[in-house]
Amino acid sequence: MFDLFRSRERTVRYLLGALLLLVAASMVITLVPGYGTGWAGGSDPTILAEVGDHRITVQDVRKIIQREVKGNIPEGMASVYVPSVVQQLVAFRATALLAEQMGFRVTDEELARIVRELYPQLWPGGTFAGKEAYSQYLASQNMTIPEFEETLRSQILQARLDTLALEGTVVTPQEVEAEFRRRNEAIKVQTVGVNPAIVRSRVTVNDAELAAFFEKNKSSYRVPEKRSLLIFALDEAQVGATVQVPEAQLREAYAQQQDRFRTPERVRARHILIKTLDRPESEIPVLQKKAEDLLKELKAGGDFAELAKKNSEDPGSASKGGDLDWITRGQTVPEFEQAAFTLKPRELSGVIKTQYGFHIIQVLEHETARLRPFEEVRAELAAEAKRAQVYDKMQRVADEIRAALVRSRDEAEKIARENGVTVVRAENVGPGDPVQEIGVNQQFNSAVQGLPVNGVTPVVQVSPSKLAVAQVIEIRPARQAELKEVLADVRNSYVIEKSTELARKIGAEMEARAKAGVKDPAQLAKEFGLEVKTSDFVTRIMSVEGVGPAGVLEEAFQAEPGTSVGPIRAMGGVFFAKVLEKRPADMTQLAAQRAGILQELKGQRARERSELMRAGIVEELTRKKKIKIYEQNIQRLVSAYSS
Repeated sequence: MFDLFRSRERTVRYLLGALLLLVAASMVITLVPGYGTGWAGGSDPTILAEVGDHRITVQDVRKIIQREVKGNIPEGMASVYVPSVVQQLVAFRATALLAEQMGFRVTDEELARIVRELYPQLWPGGTFAGKEAYSQYLASQNMTIPEFEETLRSQILQARLDTLALEGTVVTPQEVEAEFRRRNEAIKVQTVGVNPAIVRSRVTVNDAELAAFFEKNKSSYRVPEKRSLLIFALDEAQVGATVQVPEAQLREAYAQQQDRFRTPERVRARHILIKTLDRPESEIPVLQKKAEDLLKELKAGGDFAELAKKNSEDPGSASKGGDLDWITRGQTVPEFEQAAFTLKPRELSGVIKTQYGFHIIQVLEHETARLRPFEEVRAELAAEAKRAQVYDKMQRVADEIRAALVRSRDEAEKIARENGVTVVRAENVGPGDPVQEIGVNQQFNSAVQGLPVNGVTPVVQVSPSKLAVAQVIEIRPARQAELKEVLADVRNSYVIEKSTELARKIGAEMEARAKAGVKDPAQLAKEFGLEVKTSDFVTRIMSVEGVGPAGVLEEAFQAEPGTSVGPIRAMGGVFFAKVLEKRPADMTQLAAQRAGILQELKGQRARERSELMRAGIVEELTRKKKIKIYEQNIQRLVSAYSS
């Protein structure tokens, strides 16, 4: 939240700069030789690589492949995909290792805050759902708590290195101006072209052709296997309605967990920032005057939130009226912290100068360090204890229902009624179909597929707050479809095929005419019975009707008015364009867009530097034997997926 004005260690910046120079040199001279070749051995066949003390295992790679492509690598791609995943994991861990060596740390408090931002559903009503719910939610994503938190810490460390790379990036005023001109110059064009959508209306269809097309492609049209299911759905809210937590248990939990409820001194503050970062020295007095004028307006009764929205240049808080929420010591740069923790509630600061610019700060609340009393946290403790008991009960009842269902459907339904569990019958469910009480859930679908009639699924977690067990009641096997069942699909496929053939034929004829010197859209439209269209003025980031993103017309942006260009490949077809008018960028708007363009260019450069840096880190740590790659083990895994 406070990345805009957090303090940065100058020494770390120097280290990073030196590292980037080293990386650049190694990349240019060696092109990272040996990356991915490493050591051939490794006595443990489950270990694919080592980065410092961290081991990258077969299980790590399998989990990623399962999450990203459901475990199904396209045929023939295993030899590319598996080593690529290993290399990405190596680079990821190597960068995190370097960040730690440079002194970066991620505290438990920071980690908890980011987890909450990522998964707010684990804090229903502002209360943590408990470790069990946290674990179950991550399990649904094929991860354990330690795996997830270790990965998240590494991601945070990498983000900090990326931020330093951004701070060290230089973009000249000339480059910003050139990018502004490129983005804002506009052209008006006349276009003509052909693709399947344009000629679709020319395709005629009769019953005989459809029947023949269906017979030719009959194997493509099948009615998939359908299953009817008896589903027992256990919902947290329904089960939780019967659970009560004794007062004594809550007080015991409070006594054992008091450290959780200690809060450091903190202030809730808001601010208005007038940035000086990356601004010329000549502008500083003007910016300071703007801040001082805003302070006068506030002291005269101006609305802080409205003035912040209109004037603050802190992208993280301006839209929220400058609100920074709660701040503890050490989270902001020293000048900001000194002012914020000195002010009384509702008191305005003067104009505070930091490395980021001029701030006007107002503290809304100030809390001293304290232990929150039992009554204040009672509801939180009760919710946690209740939730833990609810999950225990849900799992116990689900296991009882499943065990009973294997023996007797009537017995299972009796247990469900006694515990308020919903029972529904879902008819003719096909692969990927939404299911009553479940929705679309891959884990549930996988559990159902392959079961025989009367087969029972394991207990499946279908959402963070719901478990389900199902029994297969009936199976209708997959079969060849009849034409009348898939007539709409057959008609659509036939029209697509024919319109694609027709568009390809007309496109080839248009290209032949272009080679003969005819590129004018109006003439081509007349010859081929197509519609010529005239656009409004468009920039590269806008769209041209019928053509798509104007960026595909780069040749037209480079041409002079009156020039015809093409062929242009776009929207699955062939197009030609004639430049009617050109309008240069309005340079009076450069000042308003300068900061945004500067940040985007810096971000692009920073990403390039970060990629270069990661490659160099891997090269350097490999040279120092801090990274070991076990190629034989990787090839075994490739073979396993290939077979």
